[in-house]
Amino acid sequence: MIPDGFSAGRILVSALLLALLLAGCAGESGRQEQRQSEPPPARPAEPEAADKMSLRDAVGQMFMVGIGGTEPDYYIEKMVRERNIGGVILFGHNMVGEEQTRALVSSLQELSVSTEPGIPLLVAVDHEGGIVSHAPWVSEAPSAMRLGQSGDPQRVRSTAESIGRQLREAGVNTNLAPVVDTGFGAAIGERSFGTDPQLVARMGAAAVRGFEAAGIVSSAKHFPNHGPATEDSHVGLPVVDHDLETVLAHDLPPFRAAVRAGVPMVMVGHLLYPAIDPDLPASMSPEAIRLLRDELGFDGVVVTDDLNMAGARRGGTVADAAVEAVSAGADLLIVGATPEEQAAAYRAVVSAVESGEIPRERIDEAVERVMRLKERYELYDD
Repeated sequence: MIPDGFSAGRILVSALLLALLLAGCAGESGRQEQRQSEPPPARPAEPEAADKMSLRDAVGQMFMVGIGGTEPDYYIEKMVRERNIGGVILFGHNMVGEEQTRALVSSLQELSVSTEPGIPLLVAVDHEGGIVSHAPWVSEAPSAMRLGQSGDPQRVRSTAESIGRQLREAGVNTNLAPVVDTGFGAAIGERSFGTDPQLVARMGAAAVRGFEAAGIVSSAKHFPNHGPATEDSHVGLPVVDHDLETVLAHDLPPFRAAVRAGVPMVMVGHLLYPAIDPDLPASMSPEAIRLLRDELGFDGVVVTDDLNMAGARRGGTVADAAVEAVSAGADLLIVGATPEEQAAAYRAVVSAVESGEIPRERIDEAVERVMRLKERYELYDD
């Protein structure tokens, strides 16, 4: 009998961690053999068992990767089987409709939970409403700008809940929304609720609560605020020259409200705030992530925007960006690049830990947060 408040996904993750705690760190060669012949470990576990995973399994949980088409292919199956990735992100080219998406997600989830150590995937989309609406079966929803103009947080909450419930119908458990940037700058436009940080704070918190009611993992983005930027971080590195007083009074209140509303993830953007860190974009900056943790009291999962974006790579490689982001304090890395670049980024983080460039403790704390999040939500009901 399952007590009220529990779910299949929570039991699965809980069981996993107990199995890991008892099993300890298996060698890599033994791990490959077990993957071929053994069923998934029995169920539950404690989040602190994250530090009992092998290094390769632990690093894999920090990766959310893109896939090539509308069905699982060799590359994504290899990422699941051999690298224990934590999640996948689906874009428009991956989703034809609800039935096809459900089949795709189910196939990936079954593969993940049947492969040691048997952890369900975060399956994410960008579905904000308005122009950013990647899931084709979800009913049309107004943009954040239109919702902001209504001044009605309850409408925002009900819209988010409706989007979330429709996403769940196809097995999607994570939405990289809401946008809580203040302002309509480059790459944002109608994706923002408005130019008043207090309005954005109210609307963003309402959206978080709506997604939560639908059982969806949400992510407030793009910390510390992409709204004032005049350059798109997809194609360059935006610089926002706000002084610290403006950062605290204008940029951060919507993120603070989202944290207070219980948002489980915050996405750090690829943009430079010299008042916070004169050298590194927020996604690569220990100072920016420290501000999120200490000033806003956020102890959930810090997720990066896609590391394939120009603002992250800055003329370098996706692998370089991955090592920088993990070193800075990111817990989950979105990598929508080619399979070869995904694999290179994974290997680079593993190598950085093995060389001592990144302490193993940094990996363990990140994976503990990811596992806590996975325990909190029903990610997959088989």
